Amino acid sequence: MTGCDTVRERLLAHHEGDLEAEERRAVEAHLATCPRCTREAGLLREALERVQAMPVPDEPPGSWEAFGAAVRRRIAGERPSRPAWWTRVVARLGGFSLLRPVPALAAATALGLLLAFGLTRMPRPARDLPPVEVLAISEDLAIGQNLEMLESLDLLEEMEVLEPLDILQHLDGGRQPRLS
Repeated sequence: MTGCDTVRERLLAHHEGDLEAEERRAVEAHLATCPRCTREAGLLREALERVQAMPVPDEPPGSWEAFGAAVRRRIAGERPSRPAWWTRVVARLGGFSLLRPVPALAAATALGLLLAFGLTRMPRPARDLPPVEVLAISEDLAIGQNLEMLESLDLLEEMEVLEPLDILQHLDGGRQPRLS
């Protein structure tokens, strides 16, 4: 509580005696060591003493009566507020006797909607997908299984596309097969 900003925020409460004992002691300890906050506390005390020393003017006789009369005139001059639309609908339908089942129906509808929304927003269980490495190996395996068909393609043999495939090394005992 030794921060100047914190102490400055509590100076008025300290002056008024509204701080608890521990907080009051902390403010007083800070004021004993900080000349800026002590000066600000003095300025606050001086300003409050000047305001309290000012005379309070007496109210003119009959001011409260005049005020009350002005309020009554203003209230009488205002139009009554228009009731809410639902109040007018209930009044036209003949009161609440007709609408007694509506709150239960509304509550049931709201619960049904909440249940439906909750069920559609429930997290779905994760599907068991193979890791990316397995997918890459399976692609290489598919190419390796169709190797005989691919070997017949002269274009692939010339481009040497199949040589970097890792799966071909595993199929032929660790050594790279010849494609031509």
